[in-house]
Amino acid sequence: MLQRIISGVVALAIVLPVLIYGGVDGAKWLVAAALMVILHEFGPVASPERPKSAFVAMALVGGTIYGMISWGRDPMLVTGAMVVGVGILLSWSMFAHEDPEEGALAGAVAAVSVPYISAAMAFIGLVRGFEPHGFTWLIFVLVGTWATDTGAYFAGRFLGKKKLIERISPKKTWAGVWGGLALTVVICAAWASMDPFIPVHHAAVLGGLIAVSCVVGDLVESMFKRARGIKDSGSIMPGHGGLFDRVDSLLFTVPTAWAYATIFSL
Repeated sequence: MLQRIISGVVALAIVLPVLIYGGVDGAKWLVAAALMVILHEFGPVASPERPKSAFVAMALVGGTIYGMISWGRDPMLVTGAMVVGVGILLSWSMFAHEDPEEGALAGAVAAVSVPYISAAMAFIGLVRGFEPHGFTWLIFVLVGTWATDTGAYFAGRFLGKKKLIERISPKKTWAGVWGGLALTVVICAAWASMDPFIPVHHAAVLGGLIAVSCVVGDLVESMFKRARGIKDSGSIMPGHGGLFDRVDSLLFTVPTAWAYATIFSL
């Protein structure tokens, strides 16, 4: 536990100053660096046989998609980049694997995951760019995501009996889901009542959506790792595992928050 706390404090000491003083571009470049680490960790998931070449192909495609979304390229160009990127990943997989079955599986995993991961990471910078409360919005989503994990941990530990999806994540329980949901809604609503950058009722609804998407994001990563027999995506954060293990939920919560804020013009 002490190791996890120290790792978390060190990570915050690096991330928070960039988010506060680096502005929107600083946040985008920080996330770009994180994306490269995540894609490197994802290499063995996409292709246990060719993780290094998988990373090269994924970094090329993912970095291009991320950059085009983050720095405001034309939507049609982004769409084109995604289509061409999928073609590149499928072609890489075909040439990199002698076994057609493994090639098809690796290609499918990379072609589906890399465009989504890269685009989802780009939404962190887009949320940071909300005017005039971009920093507040981003911290709001981060805190909501962490609140879900915290509520789920304690509710699951003390009340958890019925498993959620045991074949994917044996430790997750329905009590954890409800505990995480309740804590996140309360914290988000309380935040909005003290800092009305968002109406309280919208904060409560968004808190619920963040909680649900947080659980789903964590389960999706667990599904991929379990399919490949991998416990942690990496070891860059002692006590936590890989960076991908820490941001898997954000790949779902941040785009959800962006969509909600955009739809309701918040």
